[in-house]
This record gives sequence, C-alpha cells and structure tokens, in this order.
Amino acid sequence: MRVTVVVDAVDVVVTVETCDDAAVADLKAAVACEMDGDPNIALEGVVTKDGQILRDDQSLRANGVAQDDVLRVVTEEAMRNTRSNVPVNDTANARAVNADGRANDPRAMMRSLRDDAETLRRLRAGDPELANAIDRDDVDAFQGRMMEMRAREEAMRARRMEELALMNADPFDVEAQRKIEERIRRENVEHNLALAMDETPEVFAQVVMLYVNVEVNGIALKAFVDSGAQMSIMSAGCARRCGLERLIDERFVGEAKGVGTQKIVGRIHQAPLKVGTQFMPVMITVLEKEQDIDFIFGLDMLRRHQCCVDLPKNKLVIGSVGVDLPFLSESEIGKTSFGATPAETPAPTSSAPTSSAPASTSSAPTSSAPASTSSAPPAASSGSAPDEGKIERLMTLGFTRKQVVEALEATGGNEEFAGSLLFG
Repeated sequence: MRVTVVVDAVDVVVTVETCDDAAVADLKAAVACEMDGDPNIALEGVVTKDGQILRDDQSLRANGVAQDDVLRVVTEEAMRNTRSNVPVNDTANARAVNADGRANDPRAMMRSLRDDAETLRRLRAGDPELANAIDRDDVDAFQGRMMEMRAREEAMRARRMEELALMNADPFDVEAQRKIEERIRRENVEHNLALAMDETPEVFAQVVMLYVNVEVNGIALKAFVDSGAQMSIMSAGCARRCGLERLIDERFVGEAKGVGTQKIVGRIHQAPLKVGTQFMPVMITVLEKEQDIDFIFGLDMLRRHQCCVDLPKNKLVIGSVGVDLPFLSESEIGKTSFGATPAETPAPTSSAPTSSAPASTSSAPTSSAPASTSSAPPAASSGSAPDEGKIERLMTLGFTRKQVVEALEATGGNEEFAGSLLFG
C-alpha cells in the first residue's frame, strides 16, 4: 500500500510504501528515514487523517487508512492548539492567524514582531514589504501581505501535490521528471538562502565602497579606490571643475568597456594629486558622460605608487610617498557616491589615439611631454595596411589573425605596443 505523508513542521512531502497491517508508529519511523531534515520531528509528531489523530499502536487499516491516502504529521503542541484554539503562551497568542492568513490581532502581532529583533531582521532580508508594513504600523498593508503569503503557500503546496501525483502516475514521464527536478532545485535554493541567513547574515547588508579624500589640482574630491579599473578615470565635468579641461589630449580617444560602454574623450597625461600632505603625479583618462563617481583611483596608479589596500586597518597605504589615507565611512561618503558600485562605471580598455592627429604628430610625443605618455603613440594613418611580417610574428605568440590585426590597427602598426595590448 502506498500513502503520502506531509510533515508540516519542515514542509516535506514523503511517499511511503507499506502494508495495511503496519502500525502507525512503524509508518512514522519509515517517514523519519526518508526525511532530509530532523527525523525526530516525524517520530515525535502526531499522524492525522482528515484532522483525526491516528493511534500509534493500531494498524493503518484499523485507523481507516487506504491506498493513496494523504496523511499529515504535526507536532503535539500544534495539534493541541488547533483543537482548543488556545495558544500555549503570549507570543503564540499574539501571532495567531486565521485560515486565510490574516492575524487575529494584527497590532499585537506587529508589536510582537518588532520586539523580536532576530525575526524582524530575517523579515527585512526575506520580505521587506512585510517589514515595512510593521515599521509603519500599517494594519491594512500588514493583513494584505499576510493573506498573500498564505495564498502563495497554499499554491505552492497544491503545486507540490500535483507534481507528486504526476510522479506517482508515471515515474518515467519526461515532463513530470522535469517538474520534479525544478522543485528539487528550488528547495535547494531556499535551503541555501536559509542557511546563509542563519550563518552569515552580514552578506545581506550593503557593502560600503572604498573612498579616500584627495585633492586634484587643488579641488577636494572623494576618490573611489577600484583595483578592477584598468586606468584612473575622471568625468569630463569633473575635469572642468578641477581646471584640467585644457590639458585633455584629444588624440587619445577610445571606448571604455565594462557593463556598458562610454566614449573616452582623451587623456590628461599628468595632473597634481594631493594625498595627505604629499603631492604625486597622476595620469587620468577622461570619460565623456557624467558619472555618479567623479574620480576613480585605478589599478595603474595603485601599481605605480605601490599602494596597499589594508582592510584590517581600514586605510589605503601609498608606498611611493609614505602616506596612509583612511577609508571614508558611509556618512562621510554621502548617499550619491555610496549608492554607486564599480559595475556601474565601465572599466576603460586601452585607448589609442585616432588617425585624426596631424601629420606632424605621427611620431612619439615630444620630449616636452612626461615620459609616462610615451606608452601609446599616435596612430598611423587608418588607410595603411598591417605588415604581414608583424602579423606572422605576433601570431606565433598564440593569437588569432583577427586579434593581431585589431591590435596593430589600434596601436598604429607598432608591433611592440600591439604585443603589450594583446597580453594585457
């Protein structure tokens, strides 16, 4: 004989093959063996059919159990509360609900939840709408959300029973197996979420990004420290506010690629950056569009100035000038900067000068420019074809012809720079 047992305490559905002469206690033991959760719940619970308690010492047949019946396992405490409708303590009384999910005394229930810090924390993470209704003391919103939750639970229970019926009807049906697989996957996800909320609740909090106070050309800025950005970035508007717009080299245009794409309008080869009481030069790539973050201190400057992100001491150590900058707190950063994330600002790819440079600039930058600018010379005329010898030599390094041609075109045919671009 086959029966389906629903264990309410852990919301588990178990199908058991047994005989009608087996005792109810034996059925509970079989269910306990099949459960993934705490088997003691099944052993200590009460087996019911249509709301009637089955005696453990009697057989299933004596209790009126037949083929394909659906039984339930509930705790004795829950069964007592259901029968008498009397809660065992004040908390249970405050949190008692009707059959449709609404609270018997919504204000008492909201007050009880507000007093329970742990439960309220879980609600904020798992059901912010319900938590907001509790914070506002909004009875209508609270009751509506409780009814929605009960309706969703009933729908999920009905769907699980339907999937179980499909499996029992034809265990080898492809569609039934697909639904069962999806149900198992959802249960694993929910279990993983509950585990994370219990053991590592801090991962659900928003992380404060790393900002430091700096001055660029005498203008105070909050710089976002981002080791994932290939270059140090500034918006064109911020460059204007810092008085650096006149120093933008428009030959070094390109495209910044990340989550989205943005146009690079040029590069400021050297700007005075004040950290603490010390000054150091910084090269800045300027983006066309305004950003939530005005200035990003990227990996190029982190490497060049031997910086160390010291999280235990909450500071940025700049080795080249011997300065330690404390990271800003959430209140110091401000709402606009705090809400931004690195993913919102595309990391620039290596930019190269366009062919719009005048003929007199086709060579490397003159000696009047800082040495650091010689890493990307202006491009050659876009009409020149790549040298086949250079292509073949670069292809021997393991790159495809398309990759090599694009790298040579981006670097104006310079084989060394193209190799650096490919490996970078």
